[in-house]
Order: sequence, then C-alpha cells, then structure tokens
Amino acid sequence: MSDLDGMLERWTAAGLITEDQARAIRATEKREGHTSRAIPSIAEVIAYVGAIFALSSVAFIASRVWEDLAVGAQLGLLALATGVFWVGGWWIQGGDSPVRERLATVLWFISAGGFGWFADVIATDVWDVDNGYALIVGVALSLYAGLLYNYRRSSFQQIALAGGVGFICAGLSDVAGGDDWFGLLLWLAGAGWIALTRAGVLTPRRTGFALGAVGLLVGSEAIALNFFESPDAFGLILGLASAAALLYMSVSLSEMVLLGFGTIGLFVFVLHIIGEYLDGFGGPVALLIAGIALLLVALMAVRLKDRAKPESVG
Repeated sequence: MSDLDGMLERWTAAGLITEDQARAIRATEKREGHTSRAIPSIAEVIAYVGAIFALSSVAFIASRVWEDLAVGAQLGLLALATGVFWVGGWWIQGGDSPVRERLATVLWFISAGGFGWFADVIATDVWDVDNGYALIVGVALSLYAGLLYNYRRSSFQQIALAGGVGFICAGLSDVAGGDDWFGLLLWLAGAGWIALTRAGVLTPRRTGFALGAVGLLVGSEAIALNFFESPDAFGLILGLASAAALLYMSVSLSEMVLLGFGTIGLFVFVLHIIGEYLDGFGGPVALLIAGIALLLVALMAVRLKDRAKPESVG
C-alpha cells in the first residue's frame, strides 16, 4: 500500500472525505504522476551510475598515486572535489522535481565526505596530530554537515552529521586514553540522537531513530568487547537493556525501524551471552523455550488488543 492509499483510507475512515472523493483523488494522482515520472527516473538512474563510475575511477587512480602527491596537491584536489560536489548540489536543487532534490542531497552527502577527508589530511599531515586527530575530523565534519543539514533536512545530510559525531566520539576516547571510552560515548550519542528525534529536532524521524539505534547497539557491542573478560559483562547487559528499550519504544512510538533494530540487537546479545556463559545445550534450550513462550504471549496480546478495539468503539 502506498502512502497516498494509506492517507486516503484514514481520511475516509475519519469521515473527512467520501469513497467517491477518494477514488477521484487516487485517479488524478495516478494520471498526473505517470506522465512525468518515467523520464526523470531514467535520468536519475543514469546520473547515479555515472557518479559511481566516476568515483570508482577516481578512487582507483588515487590509490595508485595518492601517497606520491605532496600534501598541498592532496589538499587542492580534495578542496576542488568538495567544491564541485557542493556547487553541483546547489545548482541542481530547486523546483518541484523530487529527482533534482534527491540528486542534490546525494551530491552534498559526497561533498561532506570530501570535507571530512580534507580535515583528516590537515590534522595528520599538516598539523601532525597523532593522538586525537579524529576529534579534529569530527568537529570539522559535524560543522560542515550541520550547515548542510540545517539547510536541507534530508536523510543523507543527517547521516553525514551522525558520521561527524561518531568521529568526535572516537577522538574524545583517544584523548581520554584509549578505546575504552569509545563504546560508552557512542552509546550516549545514540541515546541523545533518539531523544532529539523524538523531540522533533532531528528529521526525518525514521532516519533519526535508525541512527540512534545504531549508536546504542554498536556502543554496547564496543563496551562488551572491552569487558569480555569481566564477570559482570557490563556491555552485554547494556546491550540487552538497549535492545529491550528499542522494542518498547517501537510500540509506544509506532516505529517499525526501532522494532527491527531492537530485534536484531536482542538476537545478537543473546547469542553473545550463550556463547560466553552458557555451555552445552541446557542454556540454548531454556532460551528457546522462553523465546517461544514470549512469542505466544505477544501474539495473544495482539489478538486481544484487536478484539478490544470494536468493543471500545461501540
């Protein structure tokens, strides 16, 4: 079911429009949409394929000659590439065409990657920073991507901004004395990302919730890898709690993306616990029985909820 069909069904059920009006709206949208979508879609695919070919060739050439280039030449090429992609995104934007908007979003996303690479060369080769250079890259990338995101609140721009925050977490962990803090910082960033998304600060919501969930789960996994020899296994407990929290929020916020990440996280961390602490088949069998029981309870709860809806309406 498309978004249009879903909206029309909700409007019809709420009494805002009639069935005849819904059919007329659907027919009008289909008639107007089919006449203009074919050619732009083909052009968009061609543009993406061309960009992939161009980037692949540039990456191949750079891998052969990049290390032989002077630092100034590297910075010049990166600045040129970043500027070209930024200008291309600015030039192609505008109008009512969603194809142009998507292309502009992708071009600006690539320009953010080029700016981050530019900051990396500055930090490592110009300033010769060894400890915490990721912090410089993260701050620079976050500022640049944040400006782009403030202008165009799209998924790609939000992902670029999240990448900058990830570099900041890595840089702060490096400055603090190693990788031990990276998992916790990333987990905190993920929790903050979900809170800002829920408050409406970060949009699109689905992308924000997905990025926040990745921060929670990857941060917990990083902590678990550092604490694997510890008997309390703080990272594993945090991972299970994070997955459970994602599942709870998926129900309360009606977000399928949180349900998906919560399910994946629960599966991954349960497997970690089985492999680390439960020897033999006793533990897996007990978890299998518990999982089946929880699944049955969940299915029964859904059925009871569906049965209760007509009664409450009546």
